[in-house]
Amino acid sequence: MPSMTRTAPAPWNGLYREMEDDDNQDGPERDETDAFHQLVRHLVADGDCRAAMAGRRARRTLAEMGAAR
Repeated sequence: MPSMTRTAPAPWNGLYREMEDDDNQDGPERDETDAFHQLVRHLVADGDCRAAMAGRRARRTLAEMGAAR
């Protein structure tokens, strides 16, 4: 008796994969890096504010952090 089921063909994404590879070689998009830098600036400002409220100053160099020995 013949079967009515078919196997799904393997996905083919050659063109999409090539476009994605080309895009990945260009590096991060400008909006991605801008968002990252904005986040880091926010975290630095928040850390500075918290340190000031505690009567301290945020450490900025390895020597201040005690890592350079």
